[in-house]
Amino acid sequence: MKDRFSKVSFPRLKKPGNLKVVVLCVATAATFWIFDALSEEHETSVKYPIEWAFDREEYVVVEDLPENLQMNVKGLGWNLLRASMGLRVEPLLLPLSAPSSQNKIIGASLANVVAEELDQLELNYIIDDTLRLNIDRRIARSFAVYVDSANISLAENFEIVSPISFDVQLFELEGPQRMLEQIPSDTFLVSIPETEIDGDYNEEVEFQIDRRDLFTFRPQSMNVNFEVREFTNNQLEVPINFVDFPESVDFRILDSTINVLYRVQLAQRSEVAVDSFTVALYYDEFNPVDSTFLLKLESSPGFVKNARIEYPQVRANFDE
Repeated sequence: MKDRFSKVSFPRLKKPGNLKVVVLCVATAATFWIFDALSEEHETSVKYPIEWAFDREEYVVVEDLPENLQMNVKGLGWNLLRASMGLRVEPLLLPLSAPSSQNKIIGASLANVVAEELDQLELNYIIDDTLRLNIDRRIARSFAVYVDSANISLAENFEIVSPISFDVQLFELEGPQRMLEQIPSDTFLVSIPETEIDGDYNEEVEFQIDRRDLFTFRPQSMNVNFEVREFTNNQLEVPINFVDFPESVDFRILDSTINVLYRVQLAQRSEVAVDSFTVALYYDEFNPVDSTFLLKLESSPGFVKNARIEYPQVRANFDE
């Protein structure tokens, strides 16, 4: 037995020349096998590209539509390979008669249309159970424009000191009907995107809405401008004016001045003086229950804000 095997010669694969021969033989055999297999009829599952046919001027695609339809088909290996790899494959044209009222399509219901559209392949069955659609009718609506002034972001101690002006009063918005009908018909709030504003504002602001890519704006933006100033909180001790007190009445209060708090632009702080305010104490405002008077701030400069008396009640002692 040993002699028989000793006479059998094997190619020595460790030599580069012999290895190349073996590889070439295997590659040639594999090529013949592949070509033979591709020339025969087979069955397989493929994802076939599809194209939806409807009036895209009249309707808007709200969510991306399915791009492929998974199906089981039969055909020559060459055609199946081409379909699987998407090589020179024309998409199946699937018409939609009422796009905005169809939110889903049962895959099996497309069998007849698909069978007619397939090129060099035969449909066995459709694998996809349901195809989801979200298409809406395209409409246009006009809206009055307002700036969302309550949510403008200002730097600390800065305030708007002028009317907020904008150059668009009415604009048109075109897009999906259901989304447009959710917007109140009498208003479209425009938000200022900048934050921590600490100077006069004069910018072009784009109209914004959720899913902005689905809409067409006419115009696209508007100019918004307003003035901003820095404010500071201040206080002054102001003398109390006694009004309508009879000469016969003798009384005492703890202090003859009272603290007035106010807010003023930083640039105008030096313009405020003690005599800019008038604080009055009226005799008929006396409350005998607790022996207090109610102080009144009767005048203050027009350019200060939030002027108020820190402690508007004072206690008095009457001498009998």
